[in-house]
Formats: sequence, structure tokens, C-alpha cells
Amino acid sequence: MDKTVRQRDLPPHRGREARLEILGAPVSTHRVETYVLPRDTCGPDDATAPATRVFLALPKAAPLRRGFPVLYLLDGNAAFDHLTPALLEAVPDLVVAGIGYDTDQQFARAQRTFDYSPPVAPGAAPRPDPHHPDRRAGGAEQFLARLTGPIRAEVESRLRIDPARRMLWGHSFGGLFTFYTAMTRPDAFSRYAAISPSIWWDEDLAAGLVRARRLQPRQRTRLCVGLGDSEQRTGSSAPARKGPPPQTMALLNTLCSLDGLEMQLTIYPEAVHIATLGASLPETLRMAAA
Repeated sequence: MDKTVRQRDLPPHRGREARLEILGAPVSTHRVETYVLPRDTCGPDDATAPATRVFLALPKAAPLRRGFPVLYLLDGNAAFDHLTPALLEAVPDLVVAGIGYDTDQQFARAQRTFDYSPPVAPGAAPRPDPHHPDRRAGGAEQFLARLTGPIRAEVESRLRIDPARRMLWGHSFGGLFTFYTAMTRPDAFSRYAAISPSIWWDEDLAAGLVRARRLQPRQRTRLCVGLGDSEQRTGSSAPARKGPPPQTMALLNTLCSLDGLEMQLTIYPEAVHIATLGASLPETLRMAAA
């Protein structure tokens, strides 16, 4: 299961404001654009929450016979902040869709906490975030319905997409959502990349997702997990620790024995939590385009 990569030049965290230089950069293979989705069809229902902003990298080439493969990137503002022309030009036939928020920041922290955190049980009402009681949590079920329903329909309305080659990527809380989707709706995407998933947020809940999994042994779900070996929770006063997060590794050891799941683990040497976001993109783009 273990696949360790060599040290690489990890893109730095640029702070909270998204620069989105890729929107103005010349890319020989793609046209890059962004727009806000209509709230009345794509939500969210909370009128005070930011609307959904889509970032799209569209191939200039004609679609493949069966349509373009597509990679969906959660936290689209931050993900597209790390995209470069060289990364896109290496995958000329791949549609890249960043699903973000209508904000100037890299992360809409309160809204992503709600959208990406799983409910305590299917159909359960939202609850306060156990780590930040001023934030709501448990909206992943509703967000997944929006993502695979009206959001996907809007994104793909002008494109010819191969439905058998949709991939979902998420980092941190987005990685937790990606893991949640792989366990509960494995057929929603053809492949998943959960990067530094926030298993620590509720370890019992994550373990419950594994127990209640809906994997199909005859149709293997492909899950790629990426972790840094120098990750530490923001604000922690504990001494720096080498090695990937132990609670995540313990869960992954359980996943290795599951029927219907094809696991791949990548460790990014000397990568802190935020650095795994950018470090994972080259490999993820290649997987999605393969």
C-alpha cells in the first residue's frame, strides 16, 4: 500500500487571500475561467452563506471520442491558486473544475466546515462543530446531493464529459468529504483523492463510515490518500512530530483489508499540512487524465 515519493518543491501557502494568477496566465492547452452558479438552483439554502463559484480549465482540443475526463477539486479557490500553466499543459485533454465559494479568500472557513463535514447519521440534523461551537457542521449529505446534482449539471452543461472518468479531490476537510463520499456513494465518481483528510475532527464518526460503507466488491472503488510526514494541527503546542498522522494511518490500515476498495497511499516528505494541497496536484492530475 505504501508509496513514498521523493522530496519535491512544495508550493508555499500564500495566506488567506487567493491570488488566482492562473486566471490571467497564458496556457497553451486550456482556457481558464470562473463564474458564480445560480443560487436558486445550486444553493446553498442559507441566504447568508457564500454562493458556489466554479473555476474551470477547459481543453482547447476537441473532446475525446467518449468525452473529456474531468477532475473536480474541492476548495476551488485554494486549489486553483496552486495550479500553474505547466501543470495544465501536462494534461491537455483533462477538464479541471474547481468547486469553490464566492469569496476573495482561499477558504470560506465556516461554510466549508458545514459543507464538508459528515452528519452523525444519514439524515441527521446539523450540529455545532465540536471544535468550533460557533460554526455549524454536518452538511456533507446536502452538499453531496448538490455537487452530484445541480452543480455537476451546470458545470458539464456545455461539455462532453465521459461519465466513467470523473474524479473527486479534496484536501483537509475536503479530504474528509472525499472519504465520506467514497464510503457512502462510491459510484458518484470513478476515483477519489483524499489529501490529508481531517480524520481527527471526529475519529469515531470516520470509523463509523467504514463500518457502514457501501462498497461493492464487484465494482472496486479507487481511493488515493496523500499525507505529509510533518503534519501538525494548526495551533497545536505539542512538539513537532515526524511521520504521517497516526489516527489517519490507523484508519488506513483498516481500509486495506476491505473488499471492493483499491487503496493507494502517498507520503510527501517534510510536508506540513497545508503543503500537501499543492504537492498532491501533479499526481492527481495525471491520475485523472490517465
